[in-house]
Amino acid sequence: IAKGESGNWRTQGSNFLPPEGPELTPGCINIAPCWFQQGHEVSPPQCYGPPPENPDDGFKPVVSTSLKGNRSLSMILDMQRPTLIASTALRVMHPQLYWASVRTHLELGHWSVDHGSDNMHHLPKHWASVYTGATIMCNCQTPDHRDPKCPPEAFDILTCIGSYQHTVMQLTNLGIELVYNPGVMVSYSRCLVRHGI
Repeated sequence: IAKGESGNWRTQGSNFLPPEGPELTPGCINIAPCWFQQGHEVSPPQCYGPPPENPDDGFKPVVSTSLKGNRSLSMILDMQRPTLIASTALRVMHPQLYWASVRTHLELGHWSVDHGSDNMHHLPKHWASVYTGATIMCNCQTPDHRDPKCPPEAFDILTCIGSYQHTVMQLTNLGIELVYNPGVMVSYSRCLVRHGI
């Protein structure tokens, strides 16, 4: 789990609250069986559509570091139920994005087989989410921000899990404050909506 004093707010130590018990370590971890970096620059830009035929065209997805260990499959299997719930919610809220994500998974599976990426072919078969990755933040407060590199039509789904109480999510430019207690699920375009917790 990453936690430091870098300039990135996601790992900035001052944004993490002290743990309430020894079973949780405050921090941030990215989990992705195929780190397809939508919203990030590659050369040449490749954020939409099927992967290019030539892997030297800047499209080189990899398994995230968190899934390169011997617990990778058990971690994915442990996440299946909550990720299926989030995927079902996306299917209802934004059907076009849901089906685009399903097609992306299929294309990435074909690409990994064609280019001999055994790990990237094996792990996505068990990945239940239509999202290509998940970020888990533990005991973290986030400053108000937008993610301008993400496509505006792409929705994220945020879910609060645990025993947190009295947490508030602000969707600042919409003038909305939500009670963000365990079990709450919120979805929005992180490119367009300023958000913080």
